[in-house]
Amino acid sequence: MGQEDSEFPWEIYAKLQSCPMGSNFGLKTVFSIQGPRSIYVYSLFIGLLSGFGAYGFNWALTWTESFTFGNLMGYDPGIPSGDLYFHSIGSAGPISPLWIVFLPAVGGLLVGIITSFFCSEAQGGGTDSLIYAFHFNEGKIRAKVPFYKALATILTLGSGGSGGKEGPTAQIGAGFGSSLAGFLGAGARARRTLMLAGTAGGLGAIFRAPLGGAITAVEMVYQEDIESDSLVPCILSSVTAYLTYTSIAGSGSLFSVQEYSLNDYRHIPLYIVLGLLCYVVGYFFVKVYHLVQDLFSKLPLPNFLKPAFGGLIVGCIALLFPEVLGSGFGLIQRMINGEVLESTSFGFSGPFFLLAVAIFKVFSTSLTVGSGSSGGLLGPSFAIGGMLGAFVGTMAQVLFPELNIIIFPFLLVGMGSFFAGVARAPIAGMIMVCDMIGSYELLPPLMIVSVIAVVLSHRISIYRNQIKNRFLSPSHHWDMNQDIMDRIRITDHFSEFRKYAMVSEHLSLTELQSNAPGIQASDFILLGAGDEYKGIVSLRKNRILPEFEEDLKNLITCGEIVQDVPSVNRNDTLGRALQILLEYDVDKLAIVEDGKCLGYLRYIDLFNAYQNEVKNKQRKSV
Repeated sequence: MGQEDSEFPWEIYAKLQSCPMGSNFGLKTVFSIQGPRSIYVYSLFIGLLSGFGAYGFNWALTWTESFTFGNLMGYDPGIPSGDLYFHSIGSAGPISPLWIVFLPAVGGLLVGIITSFFCSEAQGGGTDSLIYAFHFNEGKIRAKVPFYKALATILTLGSGGSGGKEGPTAQIGAGFGSSLAGFLGAGARARRTLMLAGTAGGLGAIFRAPLGGAITAVEMVYQEDIESDSLVPCILSSVTAYLTYTSIAGSGSLFSVQEYSLNDYRHIPLYIVLGLLCYVVGYFFVKVYHLVQDLFSKLPLPNFLKPAFGGLIVGCIALLFPEVLGSGFGLIQRMINGEVLESTSFGFSGPFFLLAVAIFKVFSTSLTVGSGSSGGLLGPSFAIGGMLGAFVGTMAQVLFPELNIIIFPFLLVGMGSFFAGVARAPIAGMIMVCDMIGSYELLPPLMIVSVIAVVLSHRISIYRNQIKNRFLSPSHHWDMNQDIMDRIRITDHFSEFRKYAMVSEHLSLTELQSNAPGIQASDFILLGAGDEYKGIVSLRKNRILPEFEEDLKNLITCGEIVQDVPSVNRNDTLGRALQILLEYDVDKLAIVEDGKCLGYLRYIDLFNAYQNEVKNKQRKSV
């Protein structure tokens, strides 16, 4: 053996040979996801992490707000009873118009620097990017996103920006789920499920809503459907996160509410009016938010300055209506407690002041989140809906004193129905509010108003990446009608097959890695002599790390790491082909006849054939 061979790190080569390239030396095999039970166990673990993450985020945010609102701006927005465990503002100093105007711009500038130079995914609401990752990116979220998202949101809300806390907590949990799935080498389906489980954990913890967090996570990805496959993992994660969070921050619901039930049915017409109002203002909110997003995307300013510009406009609004600052949950708790809200700037109160707060909250939220600052849309939606409900309740007190109207039920019903309308999530809106107040007594009026808002809002959604239903989502291309698939033969739709990603078994792994980007493939059909099919090599599962490329160059051939994947012939069905793709987690499979590989079919080829078959049957039935 020569000098060059004697210096080669053979122990590393032996380890690389004994397990798939890029795996953690067998850990992936030991802890790999074997089925639904594995998903359930990992959902509990993700819920635990999400609970701790939500606690850390809420502690940092509340501490920041106590300094900026109390010491700088001199405005006390209040605090929900469930967050009293954390440090509150105490006594606020005198109102400082200068800080109120410019502090949101300073926060926007810092957020702009983070999103422009460190993590672009930290901008905006967060929920829409989670929906996009679910449908179009196999549930993948970069590991650094939760940290930067949390930091950017603390800067946004702490400086007075109008947004919600759910965006970062959902992304913290979703990031845990996605990263864990990546560590385990899980497939796209499992990764999406664990991502949603993390989302549910973050929502369940921060809103103290164990069931509401789970329902919101599975319902928000579609306009007219739910991700039922992930419901149980989401419930497990949300409940675990809720228990973890409340074990540290104290038990109880987010809002403290006195007991109430709908006993006077004369109130029902008023709730119907509230549903109509939620639709009108919700439609206005969606249009304004999307308009602001589009305008700021085209604004001739450097990207890092856009959130600062949006924050400056928010500060000008807050100079007249400081009630629009922050999430708005403190104002909701104050009204639930029976306090009559009075304008900080003008000294007037009454129903039209509440309506004005709701309208200006629409603009402040759109400018904060739409300009690129970080904050959720769910929280402001609750706040806007709450103000609309309070407006209807207060007006009813003036116009119909004989009805003995209590305002806070209308406020809470408005919260759930407004979110249900703008997010196309009727069940989530109802359950979330019931969880946040720790009672289901308001469920009947919530159902009435939410259904009205959702039915009327069928053409709008605050989330642009929502897809109508699961059958139109790329995440469910695998979820095709198996009976039809089992009746379609490959030869019925394919006479020729692709051959681009076919390589020799003698090709080195390093050379394959170098050629893969040009071919735009990650799985390759391996051929022996005479085009004999040998199996599949997947660069997603076998890859030489960059630090070992020079040492292992040309030493590992594709034939040494081939995966034994069955082939099909032209007379096999699409159902059998799909079954092989799912079972062996590959994106293509070989077509073999008489011992010779004719080419391969990709996953998308099967889907297209299925769609064409369905369309042909529909045309024949007309």
